Amino acid sequence: MNELALKYGCNPNQKPSRIYMEEGELPIEVLNGRPGYINFLDALNGWQLV
Repeated sequence: MNELALKYGCNPNQKPSRIYMEEGELPIEVLNGRPGYINFLDALNGWQLV
């Protein structure tokens, strides 16, 4: 998977966004649900604490 569609932005009426890598696979695995932009910010900032 090198592209992942995100759920809506901060407002449900916004168009969905995508994250992608031009080469290779995304270094993440979604276990449950459909993540949004804020979910990725939380995860990436939380990972810095580990």
